Amino acid sequence: MEIFYILLALFLGCLNVVNRTVNFQATKHLGNNSGCLMNYLIGSLASLCVILAYPEAKTGMNHLAQAPFWLYFGGVFGVIAFFLNITSLNKMNLFQSAIIILIGQLIASFLLDLALGYSFSLIKVIGIIIMTIGVIWDRKVSLT
Repeated sequence: MEIFYILLALFLGCLNVVNRTVNFQATKHLGNNSGCLMNYLIGSLASLCVILAYPEAKTGMNHLAQAPFWLYFGGVFGVIAFFLNITSLNKMNLFQSAIIILIGQLIASFLLDLALGYSFSLIKVIGIIIMTIGVIWDRKVSLT
């Protein structure tokens, strides 16, 4: 069963790059603000279709008012992340953007793990540093 989740995560990584590319192309035609708005409007419609199509999703709707208010900031963070993502693609290629986003995710995950009391690993820090050096080096090489 573990291989299924590994493959699912790999598929998600590929889907994120395709999503980033399509959204960037859409914002070239619509502009950053309108592209961001359209992305989230269409995503909201798709979410509504999922809720209507799956009866078990409807039962989760009853709990919306019971959730702590701060959980709804996920949507705000998503809009900010989307906007920063499409803005960064104006200045770098897709590969560099994907790697830098990955480094940011690794740093944030590492810091959240520390804050939540998970184990500290020096090898994780070394891995993040090596990736960061690689991106900086690639960026300098591609600028010359």
